[in-house]
Amino acid sequence: MRILAVETSCDDTAVALLDGCSAVAERVHNQSVHSQHGGVVPELASRSHLKILPGLVSEVLLSGGMNGLNEIDVFAATAGPGLTGSLLVGLAWSKAAAWAARKPFLAINHLAAHLFIHYCPERLVVFPAVALLVSGGHTSLFRMNSWQEILLLGSTRDDAAGEAFDKTAKLTGLGYPGGAALDIAADSGNPENCSLPSPMADPAQPEFSFSGLKTAAKLLWEKGAPRSDLAASFRKTVVDILVSKLMFQSRKLGAKSVLAAGGVTANSLLRKVLRQECASGNLELFLPDKEHSTDNALMVGRAAAAILERDPEASSPLSCNAFARWSGTSLSPIGCPPRQ
Repeated sequence: MRILAVETSCDDTAVALLDGCSAVAERVHNQSVHSQHGGVVPELASRSHLKILPGLVSEVLLSGGMNGLNEIDVFAATAGPGLTGSLLVGLAWSKAAAWAARKPFLAINHLAAHLFIHYCPERLVVFPAVALLVSGGHTSLFRMNSWQEILLLGSTRDDAAGEAFDKTAKLTGLGYPGGAALDIAADSGNPENCSLPSPMADPAQPEFSFSGLKTAAKLLWEKGAPRSDLAASFRKTVVDILVSKLMFQSRKLGAKSVLAAGGVTANSLLRKVLRQECASGNLELFLPDKEHSTDNALMVGRAAAAILERDPEASSPLSCNAFARWSGTSLSPIGCPPRQ
């Protein structure tokens, strides 16, 4: 089953060709234009997707040994949540390609796709599991009874952890996006030299809040706190909150596996602490490699592969539209209702 997957939910244009769950070829184009604006400009993002996507598809098809779109069995694209303009580019292109090639199309939920990066026959997740989805736009905990039953435990009430990292990095002159730069700066700092609050730190509460922490970091910076120490304290505070809540739910629910996904899983301290905690708790840890922690099309393709494994005839209607936000208590990889 050859799947062509497209991801354009924010400012990265990504395309992947899969054979089932296995990557055959993939490409990601990172938009650099937003750094000069200090944040993602939606109009610029969507225009860039329009310009880049067709060429990226051609590169992936050539690299994967495909002679054309007619050799693709299923087309898949992210329908949401994300920036509506960006989503519409990938969604419209994929629906048009599926229609022209007379092949099925699947609309994929972006949040579920991040978790489905771990849907891989080489290493099977043992359920029940608890999953942490932590990125620039989302911070949530899920209970996973199976790949078909993913239940929301709690989410952030304001900023996502990745957004807090990026904005604090921008504040301290590390640029935007600056999560990775803040991670590097933190390595040379002492977290004990700066005192930051831990908002909603109760491990038993599966919800998050990072806006107050961001404000506290701003006040310390304005008082002259050293950049490396502030970065180290900020990183440690966020990681402690994320890991304590994740491990509490793992113990409470009797989890056998722990999954982490999203761009913040590239953070070096988070990866280190997760490995330590899961090893001491005898839990199987599933972490994406850093290349696939941020938005990518492989995760979209794997979500599509999981849908097709359950129902080989599955497809989404071509009338399926993009959506900016997701709400609900049960997460599905299908990004819009299947046609009846």
